[in-house]
Amino acid sequence: MKRRKFYGFQMVIKMNQDEKILEEVRRQAFIRARQKDGEDEVRQRGRDTLDALQELTGLPRHELQAIAATVNTNCAREDEDFFSIKNQFLMVSAGLGLSCVCIWAVFGLVV
Repeated sequence: MKRRKFYGFQMVIKMNQDEKILEEVRRQAFIRARQKDGEDEVRQRGRDTLDALQELTGLPRHELQAIAATVNTNCAREDEDFFSIKNQFLMVSAGLGLSCVCIWAVFGLVV
């Protein structure tokens, strides 16, 4: 009899785990659906922008796509450059230099 209760308790725990797993699956599915909708919206906005630019400028679609690809590559390169060792060193140096100037100003005014 005790064994049955223990088994029943294990079944309750397993059911709770299964419910949690199903809830997480549902949550992840809704998150993915929202991401996909957002991605689709961004792509559609890009197509609409190229259509408008083609109409306004008279440039062919392939030329506008080449311009977009160049801009995209340049933006990606700038993002990568932000985390370069050189830029990190410059940011730290600027922060330390500013701190030194503030300390000098405070102690210079006190004396």
